[in-house]
Formats: sequence, C-alpha cells, structure tokens
Amino acid sequence: MRNLKTILAACGSVLAIALTCASPARAAASPAIIGGTQATVPYSFMVSIQDAETHFCGGSLVSPTWVVTAWHCVDGHVPADLRLRVGGLKWATEGKARGVAEIVRHPQGSGTENDIALLKLDQPVTNTPVRIGARPADGTPDRLIGWGCTTPGQAFCTPPDSLRQLDSAIRPATLCDSPNAPDPAKEFCTGNPATQTGPCRGDSGGPLLIAGPAGWRLIGAFSRMNEIFCSDGKGIYTDVTAHRPWIETITGPLP
Repeated sequence: MRNLKTILAACGSVLAIALTCASPARAAASPAIIGGTQATVPYSFMVSIQDAETHFCGGSLVSPTWVVTAWHCVDGHVPADLRLRVGGLKWATEGKARGVAEIVRHPQGSGTENDIALLKLDQPVTNTPVRIGARPADGTPDRLIGWGCTTPGQAFCTPPDSLRQLDSAIRPATLCDSPNAPDPAKEFCTGNPATQTGPCRGDSGGPLLIAGPAGWRLIGAFSRMNEIFCSDGKGIYTDVTAHRPWIETITGPLP
C-alpha cells in the first residue's frame, strides 16, 4: 500500500485548502490537465517524481543535476524515498532514470507559501534543461504539463500513462478566490474556468511554461488547486521567476 507521506505529497493542495524538448513551434496546441490533450512530443526537462510504486509529483530540470519541484511534494521525504524519470512521455517506462542525492526545501516553505524545493540528481543527465523566464503579465498564454488526474471530483486517482498538456493563460490573481488565494508577488493563478479545465492533484510540482524566442521558459511550479476537487478549472502556481535568486544560491548561476 502506498505510504501516507506519498499520498499527502500528491495531494498537498487538499491540505492547503482544509528543447531536446518540445518547442512552442513543434508541440501541438491543446484545446483547453483536466480537459487537456496527450502530449505527442517529449519535453526533455519534464520530470516524474515517484516513490517505489507510482508517480506522484512533477518537476522541471533546470540544470544537468537540479530539478525544481514543489515544497509539499518532498515534505517528509528523504532522498532514498524518491525515484525520477527525466524527459519521457510515459512516466513508468520512458526517460532517463535517476535517483535523488539531495533534497533542498525552501527554508520558509509550506504547502501554501514558498511552495518550492530542489532535488539534486544522483548523476547528471544530458537532457536540455528548461530556462527560467521573466515574470509575464496577466493574459500571457501559458502551458501546463503533467501526469495529474484527468477527471474532476476525485479524492485520488491513478496517473495517466502518458503526459498531458493544457493551454491556458496567466489570470488575475483575484480570479483564484480560495481561502488560500495566491500571493500576487510570488504566485500565479492560471487555468480555464470557462471550460473548467486546469491542473489537478498529481500535477503538483510540475511546470507552468510560456513560449520564448528560443523555446519554452519555466515560470511556475504547481502548488495547489483553487477548489479541492479540481472542478473550477483554476490552479495556483509558485512563481519560479520570483524564487530564482534563492534557487541560484543552491544550483549556482543558471542561463
């Protein structure tokens, strides 16, 4: 049976409420990771974080040896608990398999504030990392990717075999109106409330991306749902761009 710590990590947003990679030119746009489509081109920087049994969180490769994820994904874990697959479409069988040598949590982190952490790979990978972008304005188109629940209303779910992608936009922070609303200085609101499509549990820690002139840019890591059962299409992401100075104290300078 899956251990309690892993279940809590995968559902951190529930607790909070009680290339070569696919390039913008090559990756097919999705109509609306509830309501999204199956990714057909790998993202070389996409990371599946797993325990001994299954995928439970996502992450983003930002250097050959470092991954950005959510603080709540690794809360209570030690490196030996975790397994990673980097750059595959199928979390169980594809991508480069790596272990974790070190977990670095944000010193003021929690599931609702500074929800960000770093994982050091036990061996470097040759995959192309994603670059951290600049903070975008409201209305900027974005993309969410992950292996999270694909149907709303579930307390738990089995991750889909293949990576999913969802196109959305940066929304005004006030649109995410849960009791744990986003801090507009350090978090993003995104998702598609009009079609009730957005991120869900299992997508935690995974990337929020915007298109750059030379490929995707990382701007966020999924922190929590706006609504406990992912039914309103809204999600709250930690602003990775705002945390870049802290990240580089651990990783060293990033491009």
